[in-house]
Amino acid sequence: MTANGIAEIRKSPIAALSPAVSVVVSTYNHASMLASTVRAVMNQDLKGALEMIVCDDASTDGTHALMLELIETARQPLTYIRLARNSGPAIGRNVALEFAQGRFIAFTDSDCIPAPSWLQAALDAFVTDDIGIVQGQTVAELQQVPLFEHHVATSRLEGTFPTANVVYRATAIRGHRFNPECWSRRATWEDADLAWRVQRAGWRAVYASEALVAHKVIPLSPLKWVFWASRYRKWPAISARYPGFRRHLFLGVWIRPLHLLFQLALLGLAFAWRQPITLLLVAPYAVAFARCRGLSGRFPPAKLAAYLAWDSVACVSLLAGSLRYRSVVL
Repeated sequence: MTANGIAEIRKSPIAALSPAVSVVVSTYNHASMLASTVRAVMNQDLKGALEMIVCDDASTDGTHALMLELIETARQPLTYIRLARNSGPAIGRNVALEFAQGRFIAFTDSDCIPAPSWLQAALDAFVTDDIGIVQGQTVAELQQVPLFEHHVATSRLEGTFPTANVVYRATAIRGHRFNPECWSRRATWEDADLAWRVQRAGWRAVYASEALVAHKVIPLSPLKWVFWASRYRKWPAISARYPGFRRHLFLGVWIRPLHLLFQLALLGLAFAWRQPITLLLVAPYAVAFARCRGLSGRFPPAKLAAYLAWDSVACVSLLAGSLRYRSVVL
């Protein structure tokens, strides 16, 4: 084991010669999904050369055996790094970055499947020399998504820069690394922190809808799904450190219009005993709920209760985060 915590390094027989892009993936216990990610990167329609670097954050499933197999059959240069102990995705990505040689550094995750044109579309978006970051479009892998699940979706430049789909100019990221202190099981924003530091250094960020990545739909238990909304507490943390983040918020305060409408509905219910007319504040939320969520399915009351619980946890988490970081984001 080396001083930086690396237990093992394996490389494919194909060497990386001046790659245009280095694709970085940090993975932990995703053996069942990782093969699809690696193969999708290996099959990119890219005009230049690429290399892929997978950092295994001390997985305890079949990741090690899988990667040894993939290395032998890799069509592109592939490096596998195994860490001696689990340290979180920020450390995994930082270790992988030390091996990256590309002029551009692309990040995706081991529960993602990039489209064949992903990298070329991202590189085509670097149209001027001051662009340091390209955020691509991320969608659910499935068209019909169940209620209790998790997936990353990015349809615009919304300020959080998830590593499911983001590409940096190597010169922009030079000297910058992911901050492990921005990662916890309840709030993960090391990806946003890195992107905002790069922008603060003078680089621009743009969005490229053609740079497409599909995110696996991860089933969750109803309880875990409801409390997944507690991760909204990262938004106040980002805005506290990087005030420019507020331009991505609705009216500079709310995550989305639905959050504002839910909070107005709560106010209407809270004061209805004194002023029944305040119940009218519930109507905009009810209309928006019907439009963006609906109540179709086998058990509409259960679906309604689940979403109300989700919105309540999100609201409480945002309030707690706003108080903790002294930056109001609702």
